Amino acid sequence: MSSARLETLEWEMEMLRAALYREIEGERERLSHTSVLPISRELDDILNQYYAEKNRQPS
Repeated sequence: MSSARLETLEWEMEMLRAALYREIEGERERLSHTSVLPISRELDDILNQYYAEKNRQPS
């Protein structure tokens, strides 16, 4: 994969992070709300893809 793929993953991470913040609305107790879990899982998946790609690229 290329740096373009990393940029795409970074963009996706930012969008999901923003979505999580919107769902939580600054209220910590909303972290366990059912609407947060799917977004959190998707963000986890994107983070795993991102770090796997970073580990494949030469230093």
